[in-house]
Amino acid sequence: MKRFILFFFAVVISFSFINAQLIENQKHLLNTAIKNLRDDIDMKNAGIGFFAVDVNTGEVLSELNSDLALTPASTQKLITTATALEILGPDFVFETKIEYTGQIDKSTHILDGNIIIKGGGDPCLGSKYFEKTKTHNFLNIWTDAISEKGIKHINGQVIADARYYGYDIVPSTWAWEDMGNYFGAGACGLTIFDNFYTIYFNTSKNIGGTTRIIKIEPKIEGLTFDNQVKSEAIYSDRSYIFGAPYTYFRYIKGSLPLNKKNFKVKGSIPDPAYFTATTLKEKLKLNKNIGAGVATTFRKSPELEIADSLKHTLICTSKSPKLKEIIKKTNFRSINLFAEHLYKQTQLKQCNFNIKRINKHFVREFWAKKGVKPGGMNIYDGSGLSKYNTITTKQLAAVLMYMKTKSKNTEVFYNSIPIVGREGTVKRICKGTSAENNMRAKSGSIRNVRAYAGYTKTKSGRDIAFSLIINNYNGKSSSAKKKLERIMVAITDFNL
Repeated sequence: MKRFILFFFAVVISFSFINAQLIENQKHLLNTAIKNLRDDIDMKNAGIGFFAVDVNTGEVLSELNSDLALTPASTQKLITTATALEILGPDFVFETKIEYTGQIDKSTHILDGNIIIKGGGDPCLGSKYFEKTKTHNFLNIWTDAISEKGIKHINGQVIADARYYGYDIVPSTWAWEDMGNYFGAGACGLTIFDNFYTIYFNTSKNIGGTTRIIKIEPKIEGLTFDNQVKSEAIYSDRSYIFGAPYTYFRYIKGSLPLNKKNFKVKGSIPDPAYFTATTLKEKLKLNKNIGAGVATTFRKSPELEIADSLKHTLICTSKSPKLKEIIKKTNFRSINLFAEHLYKQTQLKQCNFNIKRINKHFVREFWAKKGVKPGGMNIYDGSGLSKYNTITTKQLAAVLMYMKTKSKNTEVFYNSIPIVGREGTVKRICKGTSAENNMRAKSGSIRNVRAYAGYTKTKSGRDIAFSLIINNYNGKSSSAKKKLERIMVAITDFNL
């Protein structure tokens, strides 16, 4: 009997020991994956940061240089959208108002005054990303409303008022090669059509051959190009548009695929507010045969600001989709323009809408009050396009942890992050692995930067928040992407 009992305890002890070793080995697999990344020859000169934490217990699964300040690229949109949700609320909507000054003569139906398009920072006017906005029906609503006021002619002007965010629509820290392109479109107080236009190219069948611009949609008055784009044996757009906000001369350099007809390249509208004014003026004439004076803006014609001191009569108001819908599009599609609008709107709310009292450090200060240590967090925009931005992986994971466990907007925020292997910008990664359909992650990529951050559930059932950023790696971006995918799979395979 004693021999049996001793044998039984020996088996139990042995079984426990083996399981402990297996668990330790499983934990070691994640640390090994991180070590392998750190020791990779392509990472010899790179800055690497990693942090993975159990959101329920606060236990750290693994970390590497988690206090190192790194450029986050578009994973910064997670901080931007989280901040906007917490400060503005999920049901917040942007508003654009059509107003008039002066008087309408009831006998002649002539408005002796101006039409004012008062921008309220809506990023979605005519946006292609929403069913209710992509039809551009807001223009018909505006012209109908003006006509219904009994206006048949406008003696004054159509004035776009984009003063809401100020006139610096592009952050000063953005790269010159970015701001002329669609992904570098700035956040204007009066944004329209996602602030981009499309150039259609015909390319040559010969390597090094010239390209020809066929048309531009929508047509933008005064926009001209110095086209230096060549035809090359490539498969994607490698052209760049160079030009500053409010300027109408653009350089286009780089290359496009051989022998293409109507190949599309997208650029940023130089002055979205002015384009809105000209578009409404044209639409009034086309839809209702209502003539008007020149289209302009308060920026272009500051002497007209006296109109702002006159009585404004409201004609109609357009409202954006709810913030929770905009945030989901921002994180799923990684839309820089939307992120910049969210950043500016949140910043404006924090200073009680006094643009002269803008606080450039509001994001860092907001999260510091929530317990996120601010050292190393430097935020210069909302989208992550600026390479001056720096955060630590521990800070980003801390924001994710807060949004999962303490925020009243947990569900909205969590569902705004796309599922790996299925949706958004992470649709094609980690296919056939434990991360597919299990992990939610936001990707980030600018020159020499790759990053992922989000949530996952491990094999052992833990809910994890993680952040992974690499800067200044060697080799191709596609190769770096695959190496980061291995870390993401290792997190979901964690079995302790």
